[in-house]
Amino acid sequence: MRGRRAVKSVTDLEDDSVPGWLRQSMERSLRSARARAHARSDRFVVAATQLLQEKGSDEFTVQDVVERSKMSIRTFYKYFGSKEDLLVAVSETVVAREAVPRLRKHIAKEKDPVLRLKAYVEGLVELTAQTTGPVARTLTSYQNRLAESRPADLARAMRPQIELLVELIRDAARTQPLRGDLTVETAARLMHYTVLAAVHARVLGTEGADEVSPGALWQFCVAGMGFTIPSSPPRARRTASAQQRSSKR
Repeated sequence: MRGRRAVKSVTDLEDDSVPGWLRQSMERSLRSARARAHARSDRFVVAATQLLQEKGSDEFTVQDVVERSKMSIRTFYKYFGSKEDLLVAVSETVVAREAVPRLRKHIAKEKDPVLRLKAYVEGLVELTAQTTGPVARTLTSYQNRLAESRPADLARAMRPQIELLVELIRDAARTQPLRGDLTVETAARLMHYTVLAAVHARVLGTEGADEVSPGALWQFCVAGMGFTIPSSPPRARRTASAQQRSSKR
């Protein structure tokens, strides 16, 4: 037909023939689209998190999430294939945006690399204690289900936490030798699974779980990696001695 001609669509940002102004325009458009997508999917994640907290279980429907988020059911299925996919997203969000930043803040108080590992264990136990009751049990039970039904999704959700441990153990290995048969990555996974199992046992009310202190758990992991527990600094020893002398007067 007259007036109709083929027009080549330019979509490849790596194409050297794309003019600079068009490349910048496309990049801005993509950033804007990603931001809108993140904002919409985040609304579903926030709604699901609120429902978990209110109900103390995952006994809610996709429709409940849609109504709480004030979005449409069509939009929901644009970003999530099922309620299960949404719960995976909730787990990822809790780890990446809440747990890991709060652990880093707790760890930052310590300078010694091995004591920073202790702060990690203490911080994780403390975080779990703050999320008590049905919500903590629901999230823990869900993670255990994921380990069986969707292990790759669970691994992705927990990756930021394992990466934090890799960072901490690598720092400790710069000051003390790591056990010869372990890599930093393997040591991080062993410590992650050990600590997580102990924390989950606390949450689920397993008999005797509360008797395992964060300090004992840290010492067990540190010894297993071949690290030596640092002795008290001289100032702390002097303070303790002064306190003992004072108590005898």
